[in-house]
Amino acid sequence: MTDSGTPLYLSLSRSGLLFMLLLVLAAGCGKSKPVGTVEGTVTLNGTPYSEAAVIFLSLTTGQGGTADIQADGKFKIIDPLPVDTYRVYLAPKLAAPTGQAQPVRIDQSVPDKYWNEAATDISIDVAEGKNTVEVKLEK
Repeated sequence: MTDSGTPLYLSLSRSGLLFMLLLVLAAGCGKSKPVGTVEGTVTLNGTPYSEAAVIFLSLTTGQGGTADIQADGKFKIIDPLPVDTYRVYLAPKLAAPTGQAQPVRIDQSVPDKYWNEAATDISIDVAEGKNTVEVKLEK
């Protein structure tokens, strides 16, 4: 209500009313969080490593992604990840190369800390857009 007792919406000009409506609509339309794609190489003591999957996990949101590491040490996470800092660690490969079920095997040549999100010392910042990273494992 205005001082004269007229409802506010009646005292606004047509353009003022349209502006207020647009403000209300804009407030309800949240921006989606920026994302980035992630691909790269995993090395163990400088040599391409391929005997696992690589996992990126955000400790703030719980979101993450994973990809099997290929024979040349390269990987590509299919779905984009929200911009954030991710802990990076290893897990047994997702797909068995023969299509047959395989027993889970953890490569003992890789230090234990790289098989656990709480113990790994690798953190990678994912920025908006394309991210090409190197995951360096050291004995």
